[in-house]
Amino acid sequence: MTQMFKPGPGCLMPADFGPAWYKPVSHYGSITQLIVLYVTDKDAMAALLPEPFEPADEPSVQVYFQMSRDVDFMAGRDYNIVGVNLSVVFNGKKDHLAGNYAVLLWENDTQPILQGRELLGTPKIFADIPDPQQEGNDWRFHCSLYGTRLAEGGITNTTKLDESSMQLIEQMSEQSYWMGWKFIPKPDWSGPEVSYPTLIPYKLGIEEAWLGEGSHRFFETSWEQAPTSAHIIKGLRTLVVKEYRPSIIIKGTLDLLISETRKME
Repeated sequence: MTQMFKPGPGCLMPADFGPAWYKPVSHYGSITQLIVLYVTDKDAMAALLPEPFEPADEPSVQVYFQMSRDVDFMAGRDYNIVGVNLSVVFNGKKDHLAGNYAVLLWENDTQPILQGRELLGTPKIFADIPDPQQEGNDWRFHCSLYGTRLAEGGITNTTKLDESSMQLIEQMSEQSYWMGWKFIPKPDWSGPEVSYPTLIPYKLGIEEAWLGEGSHRFFETSWEQAPTSAHIIKGLRTLVVKEYRPSIIIKGTLDLLISETRKME
């Protein structure tokens, strides 16, 4: 048994069996993103951020849906995401970055949940997430757990963007960092075994995009209804809407640059 247990590069739990399948880039052959954007209270956002993260000058929140198709690390399978990003600046000892902090991702498949948590430090938990509904120029999405609705959002009155506008969005995404926090508790829950911020580089390719009017809702729920999400929703509901900004729908491709993901300092 001692000879078999040789965890090294590329290993995930259970590590007894050696390295798992790995590529330096996780490729999403087709994605559809619905991003609802709004400005919230800076103090409420700061209360949800670990140091040295701070709210950006404009404390904006992204409540987004992503339909992920042709995902290579899932052998071409699909999954859906409903997530929340907070606009932040990171002022560390060495790193000084601006971008989005991943405060939560609900996902409807176990494989990306486990890999995202263990490798990248992305805060993923399970939920039931159907594909989005489209009626004309209006789109809607939601997620639930054990039949209890957790969150929903929508983008209405959409208009298609031209090529130059899509190129501008791609350029903006290249200048904005996606960040998380890798946290693994001790076995007795007495504190962290691992706890540090992570930088998760990505590359977005846009094929089509639309601009519209966004809205969202986090549903108040009890622990009995949603044991893994009730306390999270309580925190998210403190991020009150001061003003909605124009929301966007994107269709294209996505690459997560796994080999470039790193601990921030």
